[in-house]
Amino acid sequence: MLIWITAIILLIILFIWIDFRLGKKYFNKKAPVFSYETNVSDMKLMTEGKQFFDLFFKDLMRAEKTIHICFFIVGNDAISQEFFRILQTKSQSGVQVSLLMDWLGVLKVKRKYLQRLKLSGVKVKKANKPKFPFLFYQLNRRNHRKIAIIDQQISYLGGFNVGKEYLGADQKLGHWKDYHIRLSQPNLARVMEEIFSYDWKEKGPAPTSNNKCATENNSALAITEAGQLEINMIDWINQANDSIIIGSPYFIPTKRVFLSLMAALGRGVKLTVLVPEKADHLFVKSAALPFLKKIIKHGASVYYYNHGFYHTKVIFIDHTWCDIGTANFDQRSFLYNQEVNLIVTNQKLIEPVNKAFSNDLADSYQLTEKAIQQMPVSTKIASIISRLFHRLL
Repeated sequence: MLIWITAIILLIILFIWIDFRLGKKYFNKKAPVFSYETNVSDMKLMTEGKQFFDLFFKDLMRAEKTIHICFFIVGNDAISQEFFRILQTKSQSGVQVSLLMDWLGVLKVKRKYLQRLKLSGVKVKKANKPKFPFLFYQLNRRNHRKIAIIDQQISYLGGFNVGKEYLGADQKLGHWKDYHIRLSQPNLARVMEEIFSYDWKEKGPAPTSNNKCATENNSALAITEAGQLEINMIDWINQANDSIIIGSPYFIPTKRVFLSLMAALGRGVKLTVLVPEKADHLFVKSAALPFLKKIIKHGASVYYYNHGFYHTKVIFIDHTWCDIGTANFDQRSFLYNQEVNLIVTNQKLIEPVNKAFSNDLADSYQLTEKAIQQMPVSTKIASIISRLFHRLL
């Protein structure tokens, strides 16, 4: 009996391994490569949930023609229901409303709420439902983009989803810090519409890629999935001459990205990393410890945000270049998730982001190698266990 059970377990593990390997190969080959360079002149940064929802809901209520939204997570609480009511109201008034949500991220939403949306005329779709072939791989491939396009004029992207935790109403996580941006430029809204359409159809055509190097361009949208972000991240890190600053809820880089960071430290680049002291998922904090310990040993400055939960996704290179968007600094975002990030070199636009990050550092404390060594045995054991599946974190 034991032999049969062992054989079945080994077959399941073999199936998962083959499924994952072949799925990765298939989606990496299939994934389009696209980016869009442009000139951004107006960008509003929001760092608090109330600030985000107040402005976002006002823009939704002002919509006259179209509302296209993609969220990774939508909750089953009061703010989520208010969001649904607004979409229903706008749809009933004649506005074309489409809502795309990640299949895994909306499991908590009751079916009756989705039915009400559909009955009001809202087009609702769940992205990336796992299916054969490559079932296990697709379970790990999430649409992590959090974007909205209103009347083809206003667009949003960043870290906020819809739920009470983003308002700081989750007792465990407390105050929630995130970065989300509002852009009021038709050319960017048009590209965001293409991204939304691509995700909605789950197949081509891919968003327009202009890849121009015009001197007037100060920004670029990086639209990534299936390993593209890892390549981008290595390129960005390799360009650093003076400093690299990373703010992320997770710090679980791929081997190639981590080697690039170590090389940057080796050539004298100052590395600063800000991550939350609290963890919102099992093992993600412990999985980061070996990486954090090593970069600290080689001269990096690492800070724990202890004023609630830190969900920001931001990178600064040499104080002249800023990346802000939907991607975490982890292997899931680098290798599997569908993400969109905005790279900005306009100093006037970077200034409020830099100021917000400085405020976040003030709400943090520096982590030392000694402090990591003195962490509880349970944390160290979790760190060891997390190495077995860190590629899925």
